[in-house]
Parts: sequence; structure tokens; C-alpha cells
Amino acid sequence: MDQFEASRASWFMTTYGSVAEVLDLLSPEIAAMIPDDLGPKRLVAATALAQLAQMDSQGQTPETAADFLERLSGGMAYQGERPFAAVLELWGALRQPTISLLHAWWRVPLGEGLLAFWAERRAAGTGWSRVHAELRERWSIDTDQIWRRNLSGAEEAHHWCGFFEALDANVTDPDHARLGRALLTGFDGLEEEIEQMASERGDALARASHLDHVHRMHCLATGIGEVARLNADGLGSVGLSPEERDLKVALTDIHRVAELYSDWVHKTLAPGLTTLERALLDLGGEEAQKADAYLDAFAEVMCVPAVGAPDTPLFGEVDFAGLAPHERPDVPAPRWMALAADALAGSPLGAAMDAASQPWWVFAVESGLMSAAALEFKNDGAVRMGCLDAESVNDLIVRFPAGHPYERTLAMRFQYDENDPLSMCHLLALSRTGRARLAFLAQGRGGWKVLRLMGLPVQDELATLMRRKAVAELDRLTGRSPERLRRHLEDFIGSHATPKSKKQKEKPQRPSVPAESVDGALFPLPDALF
Repeated sequence: MDQFEASRASWFMTTYGSVAEVLDLLSPEIAAMIPDDLGPKRLVAATALAQLAQMDSQGQTPETAADFLERLSGGMAYQGERPFAAVLELWGALRQPTISLLHAWWRVPLGEGLLAFWAERRAAGTGWSRVHAELRERWSIDTDQIWRRNLSGAEEAHHWCGFFEALDANVTDPDHARLGRALLTGFDGLEEEIEQMASERGDALARASHLDHVHRMHCLATGIGEVARLNADGLGSVGLSPEERDLKVALTDIHRVAELYSDWVHKTLAPGLTTLERALLDLGGEEAQKADAYLDAFAEVMCVPAVGAPDTPLFGEVDFAGLAPHERPDVPAPRWMALAADALAGSPLGAAMDAASQPWWVFAVESGLMSAAALEFKNDGAVRMGCLDAESVNDLIVRFPAGHPYERTLAMRFQYDENDPLSMCHLLALSRTGRARLAFLAQGRGGWKVLRLMGLPVQDELATLMRRKAVAELDRLTGRSPERLRRHLEDFIGSHATPKSKKQKEKPQRPSVPAESVDGALFPLPDALF
């Protein structure tokens, strides 16, 4: 095992160890169900918790999670009690802030990353045929999902290579490699500039030394390659002396190798890493890195135990549709959801907010056609979500797909205030999480009830526009300073910790509904972007 792989394995051990500790703390009952016949028990425990957290953020039912645990614990031979209550208890605990890797926008990368790492390590000892059988029989992952996740071992492992090693191996003349090294120390400020570029993600990668090394080598290749290109272009092509021609050839060769190296990192090395590693490495450019910085500032202030999180429901009444009315548990809406429903009932507007990093949408439905439409929403998996244009992606419309019988009965609108930094953080969290939890509320005896819960995925194109919008507005509102955002959020928490005035206790005013909202059609259908 080379140094890169050793560093990678050490980081994964530290990562899954900390996640497994969370499972021990939050649910000893589920921790006791973790089997010891699937490899290292701590790795299996961490992977199981990550899968359960992912199911929660995706809006899957508690029954599905209980089935997953039963199959993981013993497969067809499982004889224990159904862990339904334990799943609900764990999900309730996960709704509160925990370690950063269990924030909503990390749950999918964490779940996919740990599963891929488990499969790699398991296959090294048992072979991929047995791993595929265990993925199907114990991890509840079918053949199609195995293929989509690329859990096959079909590709050969990619060995790590530093930039200067690549330079030595790929230049057409050894002197060109020596010139490349000389560029780093010979140009005033170049080494410092590359170090500054690399340190922009230093905090995020501090604990993942193998990813930090990849990032620094990529920055080194980018910096040296760009200097070589600029100097080669500066020499021109006419009237060059023999020495200048040789220098131009050497600089062009260095730039070519730097481009090859960058291409190798993006197209060969990164795809061979797990989803979690790729998300941490994040070679998506300046916008993606700024988004991470803003999101880190938001999480450090708003997603910590000291701030807490509002109550969020674990299931809705529709989950118990097979029971008689008197047998169904009471599912009252949390107070913050009920207040939102009071303010917005009867309009196409819903409430959009975050609860412990998880994006939530709340929509109040009236009895009759709207309630019937809510019970049918997304049953076939099809949802129409969009905005008027790329600039108004903070003003979303969600409805049935075109041609559905309830197309004009249920049209929901969720808005994020572009002039509020916290609201833009929520939009940014939604873009990174890739889905929102939608709660339909209906009036019942004694107040608002949670009629139905579901997870709504956001299309990749729409998520990209959301991120672009949120980053641009946060740049405008904070002067491109994550630290200023952090101070603003701290001031926000401080102002809401003071006793409420009489004015604050007043019932929230119902927002005005735009005149365009006529017979359920908020926007003309051809005008929607998606």
C-alpha cells in the first residue's frame, strides 16, 4: 500500500469511527443490531447510520428503514423484534444538530462514500461476487443500484502521482522538467501565490491529508502551467533567436504536461474516489468553493446544539392509512408549522425554512379537492418544479406535472428572500442537499395535523442555479466575506434570544397573493423554466 492509500485508509478509519460513536450514543438498541459477519463492525455501524440518515433526509418511511435494519442484522434469518420504534427514536435524535458530516447536505455523500469504502475493503478479502451478493441480500441494494453506484471493481485502482513526478515522466526533454521546477522558485511571489490558492480550502481538508495533497498538487500544476503559458505567449512567434525558440518549446511543453495533469486529476483520479471524497475535494471552481465557505459559516452558527432546532414530525397521518381512525396516533403539527399554516392557509404560498440543516417546506391544504390532491402528490414519482427565469430561482413553484387531473388544483409557491442573508443560506443549503422535506398540513380536531410528509428532489440544473443565486446575493450582502456572514448570523441569534415585544407576539400577517394567481395557475405553464 503506497503512502496515498495509507493516508486515505487512515482518514476513513477516523471518519467512520466518529460516525459509529454517534450511533452508540444516539441508539444503543440499533448499535446492538449491527452484525459482525460483514467485516469491521465499526465500519458497518457507521455505514448503517449513514444509510439511515440518508433515508430520513430522502423522506422514506420508517417501515422501509426498519426493513433495512432487519435484513442487515440477519438477512432472512432475522428473528428479533421489528425495530420500528428504534428507527423513530434515532431519526428524532438526528433532527437535532450532531457532527458536521450528519448535516443534511453531507448525508448523501457520507452514505454513498462509506458504502463504497466498505465494498472496496470487503472485496479485497472476499472478492466482488460475494460483495454483490451481500449488497443485495443484506444492504437492500439491487443490481441496478449497484451498477449506478459503480460498485463493481471493474476499473483498476489508480495509483497516485505528484505533479513533478508527472512532469518528469511526460516532458519531451529532461531539461524541461528542470525548468518547471525552476519556475516555482525563480518567479517572485509564484510560490506564495500557489500556497495561498491551496490554503483557501486548507481548513476543509485539514483532516483529510490525502485530499489536501491532491488539492495542493492540482494548484501547483495550475500555477506553474499558467506561468509557463503566459511566458510562452509573451515570447511571440516571429524573430526569435535559437535560445528563445528553445525556451518557448520548453514552456509550451511544461504547460502541456500541466494540462494533462489537471485533466488526469479531474477525469481519472477523482472518479475513482468515493462520493464523500469527491464532495470534500470539490474541484468545481471558485463558485463552489465560495458556496462551501458560506455554508460552513452558516453551519458553525446555526447548526450547533446551543441553537437547537425546532420540532419536526417523523411521519404523517397518511402513513397509518391502513388503520381505523380510532387506532391512528395523533400527529399534531409542531407549533412553528401551525403558525405558518395559520398565516398562509388559503393562498398558494408555503413556508420555506431550515430545521437543523434540513430544508423544509410547509404547505396548508383545505379539505376537499386540495386534500385529495395532496394525498396523490408524487405518488407516481413525477413532480414539476421550477421558476420564471434564472434570476428568480429563489421564487419556486411546485406542482403536478402537465396533464395531471390535479394540475391546477394544487400549485405551491415557496419563496426565499434575496435580501436576507439567512434566507440565502437556506437556499444554498437546499442547493447542496438536493431535496426538501415537504409537509402537508390539514385542519383537524384541535388544530393543524400533519397530513403527509415526503422528500422532493431538486433537479441538478435547478440546484446549480440556486447555488449561483445564493452565492451572488451573499456576495452582495456580505461584501464577499464569510466572516461577515458569521457575525450577522450571530447577531440574528442574539436578537431572537431577547424577550419578545408585544408587537412580536401579534399573529403573523398573511402575505399578499399576487394577482397572477387565478384558479390555481400561479404562472402560465409555458413560462416556467423547468
